[in-house]
Amino acid sequence: MFKHTKNFLQKQDLRTEISRKRRYLSKKEKSKLDKEIIKNLQKLKVWKNAKKILVYVPHKEEINSYELIKNSLKNKKIIVPKTHLRFHSLSLHQIKSFNDLHKGRYGLLEPIPYTKMIDPKEVDLALVPGIVFDKKGHRIGYGKGYFDRLNKFLKCPKIGLAYSFQIIENIIADKHDEKIDILISEKNIFIIKS
Repeated sequence: MFKHTKNFLQKQDLRTEISRKRRYLSKKEKSKLDKEIIKNLQKLKVWKNAKKILVYVPHKEEINSYELIKNSLKNKKIIVPKTHLRFHSLSLHQIKSFNDLHKGRYGLLEPIPYTKMIDPKEVDLALVPGIVFDKKGHRIGYGKGYFDRLNKFLKCPKIGLAYSFQIIENIIADKHDEKIDILISEKNIFIIKS
């Protein structure tokens, strides 16, 4: 029988606790925080200079980046991940508009078939989802490891977007956990030193 490690159970508890906090944000408060986080992201030189940007299309509890994606489609190449359950992996696809997306795995918006596939090495900047982050660049995602596997192939800066309450002092990382380079909240921008 499979035994959960202490670290696995700690991560599960953190996922549950922080997810609950995100869920109970009022629409007004969430909208205000989302705008501040996106504003902080757009201040960064690395954002301004990036041409090909990997973004995840948010679900309702994540930071709302729809406006950011919509505006960026005009002058940047927007790349969105597609889930492949069979291989537990993500492929990357360029979208030209929201019409290039449909509801895919886990109820998330993903690229429709026949959108242009992009090599991860071509990406200039990646926004990486997560539920919990620390200031050392560790993150706790949704527990499937899709982004950890993808991150190994990305040669660009990786950015996590988070509400302040999603940032804790220390996450005990597993060997397979991939770090981010920059963490942005409504209050701070943390540049992570390796």
